[in-house]
Amino acid sequence: MNSVVAQLREIEENLDSAVCDAFAEEAIPALSTAEIAEVLAVTGRIQRRLEGVQIEATAQVSERSGAMRDDKMTVAYGCSRPADLVRMLTGADSRQATQLVKAAGRVRRERSFTEGSFLPARYQALREAVLAGDLGLAGLIAATDPIERSARRISDEARIAADRQLAHFARGVDPDAAEADAPRPLPYPEDLRVLSRVLVAYIDPDGAEPIDDIAMRGRSFTIGRVGNDGLTHVRGGLLPEVAGQLGLLLDSLLNPRVDGAENLDRTGVRFEPSEDAATDDSAAAGLAAEDPRTRTQKQHDALASILNTAARTDLFPHLGGAAPTLVVATTAEDYARGAGWAQVASTGDLVPQRVAVQTACAGGIQRVLFDDNGRIVSIGTTARLFNALQRRAIALRDGGCIVPGFTISATWCEVHHVDEHADGGPTHTDNGVLLCWFHHRTLHLTEWVIRMNRGIPEVRGPAWWDPHQQWHRTRSPHRRRSVPG
Repeated sequence: MNSVVAQLREIEENLDSAVCDAFAEEAIPALSTAEIAEVLAVTGRIQRRLEGVQIEATAQVSERSGAMRDDKMTVAYGCSRPADLVRMLTGADSRQATQLVKAAGRVRRERSFTEGSFLPARYQALREAVLAGDLGLAGLIAATDPIERSARRISDEARIAADRQLAHFARGVDPDAAEADAPRPLPYPEDLRVLSRVLVAYIDPDGAEPIDDIAMRGRSFTIGRVGNDGLTHVRGGLLPEVAGQLGLLLDSLLNPRVDGAENLDRTGVRFEPSEDAATDDSAAAGLAAEDPRTRTQKQHDALASILNTAARTDLFPHLGGAAPTLVVATTAEDYARGAGWAQVASTGDLVPQRVAVQTACAGGIQRVLFDDNGRIVSIGTTARLFNALQRRAIALRDGGCIVPGFTISATWCEVHHVDEHADGGPTHTDNGVLLCWFHHRTLHLTEWVIRMNRGIPEVRGPAWWDPHQQWHRTRSPHRRRSVPG
């Protein structure tokens, strides 16, 4: 048996024994913080070593499955492509198997026709970093992809120079540093990709134009139908500047701060006792409301706020003589019961009844109610919406979303009827508060409660936030303060 295979099997047996013992004895949960960190660091080094072996072995699979060979390795194992064979033998998914084949092609060495010895690989310096265990599969792909995309316009000399510079960076080596200097920490694959792009920009200054042409042809954005999971899935690719603009808008909502009076707490909303309700802020003091949403859920809600805000501006081209308006239709009976489904007119998709309730307050959206015979019995009009003057006044009073910890600025908020319009609540500043899209959509599902006290919003939070369950007045930047004596 080949000695390399024997040694790898011995390593496998030792690793299997160590891991099984660790799991059986619950050894990992008992480790110290420093030992947990060392476990991850050691396994990371082992993983890079194993990926180096896999890349080298995959290179042999590709070589022994070449078109000119009669005894193709892929055929012998019943596979049509090297990636299929690698996937079958390693148990990797299709993407990782394809990545292994790609990486192997970039560091594979050809043999000399005259001497039979190995010639340098296309990326010889990066290959050596892989063999040393300093560079893994993801890092190798990240370092070489930008260069390969411009390969036709880059000379061999420039590619070799870039290969050396990337390999130094991948191994944490500064070729200009003194020998006594400590090596730098190993970079992440993302860092290698950035450096590679910078190098390509220098050695292929004309390459941006063809890439931009390809991107312009490939740009797309598609909105699908509602699936069985109740979600409408989107797909496509955005141009970098479009993605950048969208990213900035999302960041402005996901990393908000309240602008306004200097005495506002910039880490969240602060409270003070109401004149008409005895409160004890000591229980709630210093507590910030927890946001239960994941990062991707927050990005979805931020996008919803952006779209609703854009719809309110009336700056878009009109459709049918009016600004683009989302129409949600439901029956009067279902709306009164708060049950059943509502229909989005533009797509025909069904949404929960609470969405129809929310549309009573959101600009750019109109609600239409039908009876059981299909007759129109109610049409949402601008009278049900807070007009621009009311909205500006409420925005000045509240400053942003009034739920603690959600300091979404007023621009991105919707005005919520505290007493529902359908229940007789007036469209008046004394009955409107600012809520972000997320809380406007989910307020009825949470333990947060809002009331108006002489035209001032007050909130009562969950027991974990305030065990005393008392009402807290939001601090308005325009409330009169007493002058210190």
